[in-house]
Amino acid sequence: MEQLRTIWPTLADMAADLGCPYPTVASWPKRGIPPRRFASIIAAARRRGADLTFEQLLAMSADATAKPNEDAA
Repeated sequence: MEQLRTIWPTLADMAADLGCPYPTVASWPKRGIPPRRFASIIAAARRRGADLTFEQLLAMSADATAKPNEDAA
């Protein structure tokens, strides 16, 4: 999700660009970005002059939903 912060300074900015309610976008760091939103996020990033791929969004979403390994202590 850090890469998205280089494109959108705030989640509110991202929500405005996507036409989504702020609470929806604010939930993505913990819940992951729904794949059905990928195309609109990529298009919005391009409008801001940034390159973003489906693969990058998928990786970000997977990182957000990954649970820490309880055995790794």
